[in-house]
Amino acid sequence: MKTKFKPKAAFGTLAVMAVVAGLLGGCATTGPEKTRTLVPTGQGTVIYLEKYEFKPPMGGWSMMKNVEGGDFELGFFRFEKGEFPSQTTFMYDDQPYGSSQDLEKRADYYCTKFLFNSGIDLEVKKRERLTINGRDALALYMEGQNNIAKEKARSKVYLIKKGSRIVSFVCTQWRPLNASYSEEPFEQYEAFVQSFKFAKKDFYESFEEELKKAGL
Repeated sequence: MKTKFKPKAAFGTLAVMAVVAGLLGGCATTGPEKTRTLVPTGQGTVIYLEKYEFKPPMGGWSMMKNVEGGDFELGFFRFEKGEFPSQTTFMYDDQPYGSSQDLEKRADYYCTKFLFNSGIDLEVKKRERLTINGRDALALYMEGQNNIAKEKARSKVYLIKKGSRIVSFVCTQWRPLNASYSEEPFEQYEAFVQSFKFAKKDFYESFEEELKKAGL
């Protein structure tokens, strides 16, 4: 994940990102698109482009998706009450910073790049090894502030093993220096992460299986 969404700092190139305003509106979209973006399961979750199943956030969140590849796979954002930059984003990324297949080493590198261009003086408050949906994972709890811009940020990142690869989830909340953080968006993020399932094998999994069959 190479960039983060902020009005003052462009989130990648707008040409590679589509913002779907109104979550349920995405579920009801009609037109020439063969695959509906979000399909409700009737069990409180949705299927995204036939690839992922998860519990979507409720209460003013809008969806972000890449249409030509880019810095993240899918995510949600919400502008919140209060002075700029009161907002929260959370995202799933199948290609987080780095290349190491070791969680600890990947986390070390990730922390050197995360929010690098934001001006935030970031500090890792806690690192925690855990299991998420049966997969080995590492959680990073980070906070920092930019005294010049008078803003601060709090982030929670999950790096998760998926076969021989590592994927990530990240939630970042922005606030003015004198404002308080809110736990409610992080609770919605947790529900998203814990409910997240891979609806079908991706290219890398299929490729690895073919290599094993070939004895490579």
